[in-house]
Amino acid sequence: MTHLPNSLVDILRWRAIHQPQRLAYRYLIDGEFDEAVLTYEELDRRTRAAGTMLQAATQPGDRVLLLLPPGPDFIVAFFSCLYAGVIAVPSWPPHPARLENQLVPIQRLVENASPAAVWMNLTLAEKIHTIPEAGRLFQPLKVLLIEAAAAHSPEHWRKPAINGSDIAFLQYTSGSTTLPRGVMVTHHNLLHNLGMMENKLGQSTNSHAVIWLPPYHDMGLVGGILQPLFTGYPATILPHLLFLQRPVRWLQAISRFGATTSGGPNFAYDLCLRKIKPEQRDQLQLNTWTTAFNGAEQVSAQTVLEFTRFFAPCGFHSNAWVPCYGLAEATLMVSGRQYPEPLIRHLDRAALEQQRVSAVTGDDEKGLQLVACGTVADDQQVIVVDPHTLLKVDQGNVGEIWIKGPSVAKGYWNNPAATEQTFSASRTGQTGENYLRTGDMGFLAEGELFITGRWKDVIIADGHNHYACDIEKTVEHSHPAIRLSGCAAIGISRDNRERLVILAEIEQQTILQKDAVTKAIRTAVSLCHELQVDDIRFVYPGAIPRTRSGKIKHYACKTNYLNGNLKEIIAI
Repeated sequence: MTHLPNSLVDILRWRAIHQPQRLAYRYLIDGEFDEAVLTYEELDRRTRAAGTMLQAATQPGDRVLLLLPPGPDFIVAFFSCLYAGVIAVPSWPPHPARLENQLVPIQRLVENASPAAVWMNLTLAEKIHTIPEAGRLFQPLKVLLIEAAAAHSPEHWRKPAINGSDIAFLQYTSGSTTLPRGVMVTHHNLLHNLGMMENKLGQSTNSHAVIWLPPYHDMGLVGGILQPLFTGYPATILPHLLFLQRPVRWLQAISRFGATTSGGPNFAYDLCLRKIKPEQRDQLQLNTWTTAFNGAEQVSAQTVLEFTRFFAPCGFHSNAWVPCYGLAEATLMVSGRQYPEPLIRHLDRAALEQQRVSAVTGDDEKGLQLVACGTVADDQQVIVVDPHTLLKVDQGNVGEIWIKGPSVAKGYWNNPAATEQTFSASRTGQTGENYLRTGDMGFLAEGELFITGRWKDVIIADGHNHYACDIEKTVEHSHPAIRLSGCAAIGISRDNRERLVILAEIEQQTILQKDAVTKAIRTAVSLCHELQVDDIRFVYPGAIPRTRSGKIKHYACKTNYLNGNLKEIIAI
């Protein structure tokens, strides 16, 4: 482009004019071979038609709810909001057959965002008419059917006046510790973060992405859909449910299309290790996969090492890893970079529990392995602060990660109190610093960011801080009967002490041998953390409350435990 873009509208329009037949997106309908494709020209034409329809129904700055399944229609609807100068509000769409039971989260979102209109398909619209409660919820909104957009002329679209500080979309957070909040991501936030990711991930027009992440999640939307358009390379997308059903589909798509870029949260790599057989692996070619990003949850050193070892025979290289850290409140990425080999620190677990960083030898059984999540961009600032005193901690100590820079969002929509608390932090003795408090704990070492866990998920026992995610990883690997990412560690106050309680989901095909699994959990936690487990409850698969993006809702787990609302496996 000959001039700096003001928004993604400028970028898509330029690509449609100068690169019309280049592939923008390929959607694998069945997760394998059935394809729907969008070139830049086709995407722009469909978006201008939908934008024309939207401009007739809304005013600039209105919020527009997106209730569409993943695929070309969602992509067109999202870009139509940018083309119309309105604020997109992506949301998980309800399944028409289960609409009645899925109205509550949509109702909360509608109450907060006050959308003027909603994009949906005909199937959902017809179902709404059969449920009075749904009809009342959507009655004040202008219902726009994505099937009707094609009847509108793209030539009637008028480019809106877009300022960089205007809100592009509301990214509703996963709500792992609170009710979901709408992060106000501006056009400037978006362009800055996309540029930073292009640099950190080493992307170019020669890249090719394979993405399975749902577009309602910041990594799926910003990293999976918007990043390829920004840089100018194609993205092959497969439905996330089809990936979860057969994880090998993800790697088969990378192999088939010679993709260079793909990734997801740590659990996705774990899932591949558990579900993909050696004979399936041997049919893959992963030598083109040069950027394997791992983020959105704690990066496990064990997963990184085992994945590298298992998939090396089909061409996967350890230098492909890009461990990264980010959050919706900072648009997406905060830190990350590629390494010749993943940077793994062996640390003293007991020292970390005292918020200190101390190295140990790799063979120390009580040591903890942490993976570096890269460096921060030059125009972004990260400091580490004691969450209690609000003083910056010394190098080599653990504290809360605070961020400042162009990627940090405006705040939470229609929630000034939470915005003030989260986006306007200052250290003790300072004023007006306006840091973003992430709630994540970690430390900086030689410019590399390491994440240790969530502040609100810390379990304080015997004066030591234990991170729930650390204990959960130990429990998960203590016995094969425990499901992948299927346990929650919670702290319960009892007799003036904090007690450790473990909730563990058991694999469906497993005959639960309660005594053996209980012993394995207690032994592993005692050896690794020097902690006694006060109570262990075995529950059915899916019984542990999670956010839409798969993060454990620890507060909900604690509430269910205290109220006796666990879906326990009683029979042994």
